[in-house]
Amino acid sequence: MSIVVLRMRQRIVNILISLLILLPSAQFAWRNRDMPEFAFLHDDGVLFASGKSLASQTGYRLPSLPENAFQTKAPPLYPLYLSLIWRLNPDFPQNLPLATLLCWLVLLVFLVLAWMLYRSDGYSEARSWLLTGLLGLSPYIVLFGCTMFSEIFFTSLVLACLLLARRPGNAAIFLAGVAAAAAYLSRTAGIALLLSVPACLLWRREWRRTAFFLVPLLPAVIGWSVWSALHKPGSTDLTLMYYTDYLRYEFVNVGWDNLAVVVWKNVDQIFYGMGSLVLPKIIDLPPVKILAQVLAVAMIAGIVRLARRGVAVDYAIFALVSVGILVLWHFPPNERFVLPLFPLLLAGLFAEVEHLAAMLKPDFRHRDVSQRIVAGMFAAGLASVFLVALGLQCYMTFVSLSDTAAGQRKSLADRRAAYRWMAANLPSGANVLSYDDPLLYLYSGHRGNYLPLLTRWWYAEDHASIVNAYSNLPAYCASRHLAYVYFTKEDLSRETGEMDRAAIEQLVRSNPALTPVYSAGIGTVYRILP
Repeated sequence: MSIVVLRMRQRIVNILISLLILLPSAQFAWRNRDMPEFAFLHDDGVLFASGKSLASQTGYRLPSLPENAFQTKAPPLYPLYLSLIWRLNPDFPQNLPLATLLCWLVLLVFLVLAWMLYRSDGYSEARSWLLTGLLGLSPYIVLFGCTMFSEIFFTSLVLACLLLARRPGNAAIFLAGVAAAAAYLSRTAGIALLLSVPACLLWRREWRRTAFFLVPLLPAVIGWSVWSALHKPGSTDLTLMYYTDYLRYEFVNVGWDNLAVVVWKNVDQIFYGMGSLVLPKIIDLPPVKILAQVLAVAMIAGIVRLARRGVAVDYAIFALVSVGILVLWHFPPNERFVLPLFPLLLAGLFAEVEHLAAMLKPDFRHRDVSQRIVAGMFAAGLASVFLVALGLQCYMTFVSLSDTAAGQRKSLADRRAAYRWMAANLPSGANVLSYDDPLLYLYSGHRGNYLPLLTRWWYAEDHASIVNAYSNLPAYCASRHLAYVYFTKEDLSRETGEMDRAAIEQLVRSNPALTPVYSAGIGTVYRILP
């Protein structure tokens, strides 16, 4: 058989494998192209509203806030990308299918870069396809790759930076610096590249290449830092601080009085989040959590083994710096926060499994029958864990995500009815306290905010403070110039347990200063009495 025919056959096989890898995300994106889960986790709604502000040429702002403050919390590159949606189709929510397409295209780029990174690490073509396929099957990659979160966009730039930095020459390392600058300007977590890549270069005594890397990166870091510092409101208002200032809000929630607890709980959540990328959180039970954290330990052990062989050292150092930041952060790191490390974590898990298999191999040929039985039982247990994990991945990707989207679509119908009523009946310029303030703004045109609950209360398990935050809601609304409250049965789902949520709902419903003026489905609009 000629070489040309073999190459053609290989290309066809590669195309078929690529289509198979893209199938999980493509089917989810198509079935949910109306993006019913949009803004239910808040951050994507804020980013999309900021993109609208850029498209309308009113500056880089938070247009959903009553103050219309400058957006000084999230860097501008990803909202600039989202602004293309508003420029191509300024009609919301009719532009959400276009948003789904643009997000999915970024996911496509991410998978290509992940495959290239695995090949760069020396993996065979078959192993690279397998690892990339598992990434494409992951429900977390599918979810965040088909919605307007910045994680996949950011991770793609990180992978591009690492790939370019591995190439020889000053031009390649300069382009790596450009990619690192873009990563930082899409998420401030990209600051880890400022430490990790130069550390690798300096270890190899590549002084000139270090300088070429920093030339495009440092202006981006300094430029964004100066611009955001000059445009921050500088207010002591905790709500404004939450929306506009990462650093000050960090010091509000993390101090010497609770640092040990924050570190302890964040480490716990980091391990849980890492393991849950493989064993999804469909059933949130203590045994499942322990198993997920065991998987996280295996991932880390595998990464260490790879690094000792000189494989993915640059990615490992980036991961180390990133985890160091997350350990001290004022929000418990879940799967979303460790998602940029997933390609490395997956490779580490495979390396550790291969190591265990190599250790077990002699035991299968051992003269002692009991040794062979123990080895077989251990191997069967290990295989069953990964088969269950694979089954849960498939279930969550092909069934659970769409079921959740269908439930959110139903809830959104109630919310949209309330937004229509507010657009038609509330006075022009009336501000509303709403848990989903970006949705409120985009659907009704009314501005407002939600009431942030300090994460230091979560770390301290201070349920009284969480509930009491809503005990004097009219006074809070007066301080924020909010005339109405929109409260639903699903509010506070991002931050509290069911008991706290129910107690807060009771406080809201029984407050004599809140008069119901409209109710539909899950939500009620209240007017605040003078």
